[in-house]
Amino acid sequence: MIAALCLYRGAASIGEAQALPQSDGALFFGSTAFSKHRDWLGAEAKVQVAIVDRLNGVIRAVGVLTKRR
Repeated sequence: MIAALCLYRGAASIGEAQALPQSDGALFFGSTAFSKHRDWLGAEAKVQVAIVDRLNGVIRAVGVLTKRR
């Protein structure tokens, strides 16, 4: 839980995360805001994968074109 809080907040130190009561942490990770943030990160990752897949396709096509010469 400590690592997830540090990754989510970014500015939270490990000491701050360790000092957070477990009940507050449970409320935080059970909140709709965190759920939406997690979903947004998943959507962002899917977009990045799609971009990389398209670039790989372009690179393969360029490789095929150069082999034809």
